[in-house]
Amino acid sequence: MRLLLRMPVQLPGRAIGLSLLLSLLLAFTPAAAGESGSVLQLKYEFFRDRNRAWNHTPAFSLRYALQRVWTLGWEQEFDVVSGASRRLGASLDGKTQAIEPDAVTGASKVEARYSENPSLTYSRDGKTISGSLYASRESDYTSFSPAGSASMDFNGRNTTVGISYAEFFDAFQPKGAFAGEGGDKRIRTGAVTLAQSLTPLTLVAITGTASYADGYLGHPYNPPIDARGDLLAERVPESKTAAALAAQIVQGFRLGERLGSINLDARAYRDDWGLGSGTLDLKVSRYFSETGYVRLRARGYAQTGAAFAKDVYAGDETFRTGDIRLSRFSSLLVGAKIAAGFPDSWSDHAFLPDRWDLKFDYLVRDTRGDLGDASATESRGYHYQLYGSDEYYAQGVILAGLAFDL
Repeated sequence: MRLLLRMPVQLPGRAIGLSLLLSLLLAFTPAAAGESGSVLQLKYEFFRDRNRAWNHTPAFSLRYALQRVWTLGWEQEFDVVSGASRRLGASLDGKTQAIEPDAVTGASKVEARYSENPSLTYSRDGKTISGSLYASRESDYTSFSPAGSASMDFNGRNTTVGISYAEFFDAFQPKGAFAGEGGDKRIRTGAVTLAQSLTPLTLVAITGTASYADGYLGHPYNPPIDARGDLLAERVPESKTAAALAAQIVQGFRLGERLGSINLDARAYRDDWGLGSGTLDLKVSRYFSETGYVRLRARGYAQTGAAFAKDVYAGDETFRTGDIRLSRFSSLLVGAKIAAGFPDSWSDHAFLPDRWDLKFDYLVRDTRGDLGDASATESRGYHYQLYGSDEYYAQGVILAGLAFDL
């Protein structure tokens, strides 16, 4: 959840150019918090994909200034999601069924997910220290994660160095026909970031991330298949080491009296399962009024897939999976966002919002649907997609938000 920040109307001197560009970097959000520095943001998100899976997600994010240097944060989400049945068949035989999505997988029914993330931040004279405690719960999965970060500005506030570390303590208890599988998982991840203001309107940043995960790393709801279409038990390594390197440039510009920015992110990822990926993300934003702006986005992504990932297995492999997230694919996301402030007169009323935003993202991935014809004798597709073999996977996300200065 992103908090709303005010962009100064006049260009600052180079000494605070980094602060300007960091505002552009965070979300290109134009409006100010209240004089207290406290903000409450409410949002509602709706997701639907070509598998007919959907979710409704009401959420809020609070940033409350306790004192001049201390800030309390609290983020909370409540998801109501449909299951994404993979039509495994009543006997887990791998045949598609000419019926509505079944409940065999345990991922095929409407369920609720809940998460919260309180945090406490100390910030003074360009030095920031923050700690948080994330927790989420759903019917078959729980996650608990303490995290901390620190950053420091120097070189006339034009350079920022930051570090962060988090550990996740997760537990997966599959339901339905997969009950008894699963287990505990632990993930440790750390990152180092260097950001440099080159001019009052140019910021560059680089971030290196490393992670190590061990325990139960599988996803049994998507079992692999053999050449006859019969289901096999998933097997993946019990540990994974990964690293990523990301670079970013934010270039601000003026068109008349209005400010805008071009934000380009590039990221490369590699892990010891043999999966590599690359991401290129472009955002172009521009103010159309003192508090209103539009943002256009395009993101391309491609990955190689894990070394052991196949569509069909012989059955004697050491590792095997039917999880599409470990397969080769590429995707393209396009989106738009518009945000603005409400009339200044609304600020005199405590229960009226100060700002609003609306965002829509649409993603297409080059994975096709089931090979089968939904008959009881036809083997289902390699990756359990519920749409036709002549279609690509697609999803859409709509997000609406309101912000209140406290």
